[in-house]
Amino acid sequence: MSFIYLDWAATAPPDQGILEVVQEVAVDCYGNPSSIHKTGRNAEKRLIQAREALAAVLGCGSGEIIFTSGGTEANNMALFSLLKKSRGKKIIISGIEHPSLFEPARILEQLGYKVDYVPAAASGFIDPSHIASRLDNHTALVVLMLVNNETGAIQQVAETAAAINAFSRSTGRKVLLHTDAVQALGKIPLDLRELNVDSASFSAHKIGGPRGVGALFIRKGSYFDFLYCGGGQERGLRPGTENLPGICGMALAAEKSKEKLESEYNKTRKMMDFLLKGLADMEGACIIPESRITVDPALFSPYILNVSFPPIPGEVLVRALEDKGIMISTGSACSSKKKERFRIAENMAVPKERALAAVRISLGRDTVPSQMEALLGTLKKEVPLLLKIARR
Repeated sequence: MSFIYLDWAATAPPDQGILEVVQEVAVDCYGNPSSIHKTGRNAEKRLIQAREALAAVLGCGSGEIIFTSGGTEANNMALFSLLKKSRGKKIIISGIEHPSLFEPARILEQLGYKVDYVPAAASGFIDPSHIASRLDNHTALVVLMLVNNETGAIQQVAETAAAINAFSRSTGRKVLLHTDAVQALGKIPLDLRELNVDSASFSAHKIGGPRGVGALFIRKGSYFDFLYCGGGQERGLRPGTENLPGICGMALAAEKSKEKLESEYNKTRKMMDFLLKGLADMEGACIIPESRITVDPALFSPYILNVSFPPIPGEVLVRALEDKGIMISTGSACSSKKKERFRIAENMAVPKERALAAVRISLGRDTVPSQMEALLGTLKKEVPLLLKIARR
């Protein structure tokens, strides 16, 4: 690349080896997996292999994987499945969720569901006890993401599952737990059995796989009844001819990411520590959350960092760095509306001036230490100039 790409949380550049597999499957295995002739059976075989491969990475059964068009569809499916449930008209959802969960929750609220929004602490974390205290006989679903896409904070999903299960044992009422694990797959250790969630969403393009494909894990025995109909594919839960090339690409991307997870994590942790130290020494830099520089680094994904230089607007800093060949973002690419972009910071009680100035720096497999040095060097040159202008 002739520029430095630091927006990996939005999307990862596609892995060339994976793209070759996607093309090979598209050309050589074009049959419909539902067809009973040889071409269809060959396609079905590849579909089964891909499902088994992804399940092995995630730590679940292959029959618990439903392929989707991406993480957004998987999240929407989990929430809107409530529309066909006869019991429970309450949802508990963290205030720091991705728009693909937060916005469906708002729609359900308009349709008469009670939605209980749980704010994060200033540290960026949701306390499992705060969720547990809101459980009642009307609660059908709890939503808590695994890795926050803006701050990198790793939420206590397993602990939350334990609290929900304790409630279920004492009341005899089953409450489902869904987690958005899009920013966790291939980045941090992930085992669905250990998380003990009922459902989880994943996306291929965040880990170098193709766009337009994702997956929804549904734990065996968990009750989900989706709105989709019109075919028997994906156990009848997500009908439509499967995107076999994309599915094979996703499975391969997940396998490759898991193989290199530990080495990539350690490499990225060192770069993030270097970046955090450099920013801590810069006048005017505000890490979001502030506590990140003092707590155990393992509490955050080393792939995502949120920082601001108030009163420099985030958009201004993004454009200034782009002019210097460095690509960062103001936050989630799915937060198109300005108000939505600040929701997570506001939920953490971040002062408005800092929220308006926030930018996200996200690392990936091709990020190297020299790029961190270049980023810090550029910030040290550009920020003082922008601060003078912004403070006029």
